[in-house]
Amino acid sequence: MKNLTTLFAASSVFAAASAFGAGYQIVEQGAANMGNAMAGATVNANNDASAAFWNPSAACFMPLEVGMTRTDSVVSLVLPTLCVNDRGSTPPALMGPNSEGTCGTNEVVPNFYVVHRFTEDLYGTLSVTAPYGLESKYNGDWFGRMQGTRSYLYTTDINPGFAYKVNDWFSVGGGVSAQFAYCTLASYIPGMGTLDYTGQSWSVGGNLGFTIQYAEDGRFGFAWRSQVSHTLTGGEHLNDVLRADISADMYMPDTFTVGIYQRLRGAFREFAVMAEYAYTRWSAFENVTIEGSTAGTISIPENWEDSSRVALGFHYYPEEIENLTIRIGAAYDESPVNGAKNRTSRIPCSDRIWASCGIGYKIGNVSFDLAYSYIFVLDSSMDRTESLPLPTTLKGDYYAHIHVISAQIGFEF
Repeated sequence: MKNLTTLFAASSVFAAASAFGAGYQIVEQGAANMGNAMAGATVNANNDASAAFWNPSAACFMPLEVGMTRTDSVVSLVLPTLCVNDRGSTPPALMGPNSEGTCGTNEVVPNFYVVHRFTEDLYGTLSVTAPYGLESKYNGDWFGRMQGTRSYLYTTDINPGFAYKVNDWFSVGGGVSAQFAYCTLASYIPGMGTLDYTGQSWSVGGNLGFTIQYAEDGRFGFAWRSQVSHTLTGGEHLNDVLRADISADMYMPDTFTVGIYQRLRGAFREFAVMAEYAYTRWSAFENVTIEGSTAGTISIPENWEDSSRVALGFHYYPEEIENLTIRIGAAYDESPVNGAKNRTSRIPCSDRIWASCGIGYKIGNVSFDLAYSYIFVLDSSMDRTESLPLPTTLKGDYYAHIHVISAQIGFEF
């Protein structure tokens, strides 16, 4: 029983099976940005209110009049498929009868952004987003059910901020995040039933950035979003009966991003190119300490590594159809999980490749955007040993892909 409490340590990452990005991060903030596989989000290549999340300073170069407000509401539908096949897990007597496992669950993720221009140089911003999480749920008879059956992470991040235009070509911005996290996790114990852990927490973080408009048709931006450290408090339950009050540390990593947008000229003036690089300090998720469980205090190593994401995108602005934008993009998203022995059934994360496309159209002060991304998760293996209370080793091969459909509507008033 003792090491079952270590499952709670993974509550911050167990949604990786259904998460959009590597690790447990949801980076798809804005349907317009998603059409470019998030390339150019840091410089607000689509001139919408999603700058409130990515880099408030980029809002200073939006075509927004003094006293006006821009809002953008986004809904994304996530349709994941994730399966694992047994490749000799031991001991067989403790394994579930099904040699296959599936854990992808369909999810709906909303986001909301606001930018208001107070003066010629001062802007206010607000984003309400779900930057981490989603859900994985295995079939109840799968061979690894002792190491996990259901895992869930939900976050809400409320991020007011500001942006200030220092001069015609340089702006700065930042904000403070109030972040709520809720986690739950369940596993199957032979002869006992379902053991689950839940916890929740509020915590605070921040973000800073700058934007340089180096040409009338080109911008460069940098943004940093801080780590948010949570101490979750909740309960340990066996068959829905409370056994103990528990707490555990959980980390949302800090991220550094740089991006560029350039509208082409001459014969290619109908096109623009944008690129993005993000560095996420997943190594901050080094270990987890759990207090108050029936096993006492436990410290669990995680062994995650820092990771990178690179993206490239293009816009097409057809001269024949004013206010229409056609988007395409691709990205490579590196996993922080280091090898088969560190990949668990709760964190079946591996490198990802995105292919994205989208379309946007503006009618007066209203804009509409649609995007689709196909995320191909590179096949990975698992060779994970845990004690549950008896030692088990899960050996399996994972394969996965994710469809994401996103819609956005923006208003200026």
